[in-house]
Amino acid sequence: MKANNKALVRKGYAAGIGSGMTWGLDAVMLGIAMTMAPFVDNPILLVGGTFICSMLHDVFAAIWMLIIMGAKGRLKDFPRLYRSRDGMFCALGALFGGPLAMTFYMMSISKGGPALAATVTACYPLLGSALAVLILKEKVQLRGWIGLIICILGIIIIGYSPSGDVNINISEGILFALVAAVGWATEGVVCGYGMKEGNVDPQMALLIREVTSGAVYLFIVAPLMLGGYGNAIEGTRAVFSYMPCWVLIFFTALVGMSSFFMWYTSIDLIGAAKALCFNVTYSFWAVVFTFILILIGSQLTWSIVVGSLMIIGGVSLATLIKRKTSTKTEAVEYNSTEK
Repeated sequence: MKANNKALVRKGYAAGIGSGMTWGLDAVMLGIAMTMAPFVDNPILLVGGTFICSMLHDVFAAIWMLIIMGAKGRLKDFPRLYRSRDGMFCALGALFGGPLAMTFYMMSISKGGPALAATVTACYPLLGSALAVLILKEKVQLRGWIGLIICILGIIIIGYSPSGDVNINISEGILFALVAAVGWATEGVVCGYGMKEGNVDPQMALLIREVTSGAVYLFIVAPLMLGGYGNAIEGTRAVFSYMPCWVLIFFTALVGMSSFFMWYTSIDLIGAAKALCFNVTYSFWAVVFTFILILIGSQLTWSIVVGSLMIIGGVSLATLIKRKTSTKTEAVEYNSTEK
């Protein structure tokens, strides 16, 4: 954590809120893309469309970052920093949070259904905060843990919908979902450790993240999950055959890349534990953007209202509400970024 004054703490909070907001928008935009042809027509994409979409998302995000960092004249530093100790930690975090977590999340949906997968993986902020305390030696007060638990319960209320499928495998579904949750939790902590010394800033960490994740998706995950390079190439070709679809994914990747940049900035300034509290609000923002962008057929249920209010309340409790203290105590609190 590098925030040592009120302005940097506020910047870390704003970045955290922005990361949740843009990630919610990213999820909605990807959902729209996957309702387009050829995801609903091509037999390969009907089975493995999610992996192709995830691969294109991260590859496009890497392209965006290469363009941005190239325009800033910083690509010359990329090979050296990637091979550095801090860069390796950022790359490791990318593997945990990108290909590993998403692959096991999809396997959890396949085995246990989407309700089970969404419910179990909702615990990833709690795991991330625990890892931040153990590894990064961050301090989280009791109300921070309580607020985070309230957020997780809100996410579960929003996302849970009992499945009537009798063919689900609950034990395997839970196991795969737990691996996904650990992967997402580990990414924030490991990347935070990589940025801790200041040699790798959030922008360079994000470039390392997107290049690593995109390459692993492109050359390993997609071919493996789709049954070979032939199917992966055919599925990718089918997406590029329909311009509105791949263009939407291309600009969605820009939104997702912006989300990761703000998340990494938040981690760098206020620590992984509090950054995770803000990032997890993506569930609330996804609901908001769904009603804005896909208004027709949307229904505002009690579970959405209650879950969203719990997420907002939990984040407020964990990060924003401060006890009345003396001026001297407040100065110490902001200098240590303890909330």
